[in-house]
Amino acid sequence: MLGFLFFLVYETSDSIDPYIRFIKIKTMKFLTIVSLAVLPMFGMAQSISPEVIASAGEHFDNGTTQLSWTLGEVVIDTYDNGTNILTQGFHQTQLTVTSVEETLADIRLNMYPNPTSEFLNIELGNNESDIELQLFDMSGKLVHSDKIEAYQTKYVIPMNKVATGNYLVQMQSIDGKMNTTHKVMKVGVNQ
Repeated sequence: MLGFLFFLVYETSDSIDPYIRFIKIKTMKFLTIVSLAVLPMFGMAQSISPEVIASAGEHFDNGTTQLSWTLGEVVIDTYDNGTNILTQGFHQTQLTVTSVEETLADIRLNMYPNPTSEFLNIELGNNESDIELQLFDMSGKLVHSDKIEAYQTKYVIPMNKVATGNYLVQMQSIDGKMNTTHKVMKVGVNQ
């Protein structure tokens, strides 16, 4: 179309009446402007919105939670070309994932001896918050619980009062910057 317009502009010659030449130039300017305005409409991208063909379905939204369901979908297949994925069937909602970056405290922690028979020593560094300490057996039963004060550098768990076996030591700071679990083994004493 643009080639045709340029042909008409250059087609004018000296043998044409000046009035007709003026009309042709004005017409060509008008057609060029219209073409430049209409041309981008042909280059607009297409978008595909998700649709489903099913015998029944509904979408509920209360502002905080959404529920979508469908019933009786006839085609179920997935195509993947490495760049795009087309999934047919099973109503799919858009999943928006947001992440929250957590800043965990840089608390140095050392537990020894492991395995132990009588006492488990815990050394802490950079402890700026109170820490809740819990000792669980492998069935999930709470065996020992205590609070380590802020800036306390040493703590001892009395393991001589628990049975031989494996235990989990869970430590969580009150400010939420530390949450760690360690496996500890209690062994019997040879007599």
